[in-house]
Amino acid sequence: MGYSETGYYDAIIQRQIRSGRATSKTEVVHQALELLDALTRGGGPPGSTFEGPDDLKQLLRAGLKSGPAAPMTEERWERICGRKRS
Repeated sequence: MGYSETGYYDAIIQRQIRSGRATSKTEVVHQALELLDALTRGGGPPGSTFEGPDDLKQLLRAGLKSGPAAPMTEERWERICGRKRS
């Protein structure tokens, strides 16, 4: 899989890695594609708590207001997503 890396997108990717939300560029891209897929289908992945773009926007706003991010551990991933990371 290839993509054109720009300063803008590279900064987003690096921010996700530094925050602990992802461990590699590939993981950031996979997470972004899962989110895009969920949005275009009008709902989240199995076990998610949102059913459409409006619900997701509310959850994202609440998350941004909740304070600093914590590293994403396997345990947290399973609790949030209801499955192991692929």
